[in-house]
Amino acid sequence: MKKFKDLGPEDFPGVNPQKFSEWKTAVLKTRGHVYILLVIYLILNIKSYGVTGNIIYDTPIVLFIGALFVSQHGRFASERHTTYIIASLCLLIMFDIVVVRMTEAFVGESLLVIVAFFWLYSQNRKNKELETAAGIKVEAIKRSMSE
Repeated sequence: MKKFKDLGPEDFPGVNPQKFSEWKTAVLKTRGHVYILLVIYLILNIKSYGVTGNIIYDTPIVLFIGALFVSQHGRFASERHTTYIIASLCLLIMFDIVVVRMTEAFVGESLLVIVAFFWLYSQNRKNKELETAAGIKVEAIKRSMSE
């Protein structure tokens, strides 16, 4: 079983190697941004725990959305992956609104993460456009990674 970073243009017959390289670089860069965002969020979470004695309430949802972004081109990714990301972001927003209303305590870390995730979503859409322009299909990615 191959990892995404090990895929090459030879795994996709008929694909322009230059466009493939551009697409793969963009996907790996976006994935790196997700890792950076999660590390920053965890640092803010530790800081919040030190100040208030509580972890940030939306941590499980944030980690789930991060996992969705990272697994975008994994073996288990489906055609509805983008829908799952948007639904999870909407759930995060609704959860934050409810908790802020109930506790009357605003946590800025959550707002920053939501903004960052929407930026990552726009990057993800650009990566999808590059994928389409290069002629790469999701089925071919899954097939190549399962070999």
